[in-house]
Amino acid sequence: MSALSHTMGGDLDLSGTGGVAVVSGAEQTRQALLRRLCTNAGTYIWQPNYGAGLPARVGSVMDEAGIRALVLEQMQAEAGVNQTQPVTVTVTSPKVGAYLLAISYTDAATGAVQELTLST
Repeated sequence: MSALSHTMGGDLDLSGTGGVAVVSGAEQTRQALLRRLCTNAGTYIWQPNYGAGLPARVGSVMDEAGIRALVLEQMQAEAGVNQTQPVTVTVTSPKVGAYLLAISYTDAATGAVQELTLST
């Protein structure tokens, strides 16, 4: 199955011919995860538990254990993530005041290990 391609923070992506681009497989899962992690919980009225709201945490006191638990919870709810394989969530601080969130998961469709990183 495929979906409309949407880069988080932007508009729908366009194809090379000027139409709306579509994605499938690992890229569709990556886009879905970014959308889930960046959407504030409670903003979808039909799915009040959808979303981690990570951007809303920028500027607040870092709670590494809380972030890790929240991301793991959201990863369990995403159909494109192979739930029989481990998900690794690592939070590091490469410099003062900045954080890097690295997520490693197995794509359900391809069986390949995927890496997703987010930074402040």
